[in-house]
Amino acid sequence: MENQKKYRVTTRQSELAVKVMGGSQADLFANSAFALFDVMVDPDKIEIKERLPLEVEGADRDDLLVNWMRELLYFYQGSGYLLKEFVIREVKDTSVKAEVCGEKIDPDRHEIKQEIAAVAYHQSRMTKTGNQWTAQLIFEV
Repeated sequence: MENQKKYRVTTRQSELAVKVMGGSQADLFANSAFALFDVMVDPDKIEIKERLPLEVEGADRDDLLVNWMRELLYFYQGSGYLLKEFVIREVKDTSVKAEVCGEKIDPDRHEIKQEIAAVAYHQSRMTKTGNQWTAQLIFEV
């Protein structure tokens, strides 16, 4: 299964520590977004019915990544969207422009296996080693 290479989850008391990998900064943002929704719901059950633009800014790379994840979580918490495809149009150290794709939750088809309450700022960071990008994200559950 290809998703095993995109991210790894470690469970703590009220947190999930997620380590995400990507071949580029854009891949890292897309894989981080995928990890969030994959932890919550079976992505195979999500249909792409809507494509929504998303622009996020941050003070630096780490701040940007956390803000990106928080905005994605808000799509779910605030509007009931489940997303599975993430097209990163442009990513810089302080901004990301993307198109996020999915549909609104349908309780008859979508079972939420893990609610995520928040994306924590502490211990969330992004690093680049050679041509490999990695991020650690903390999901509060």
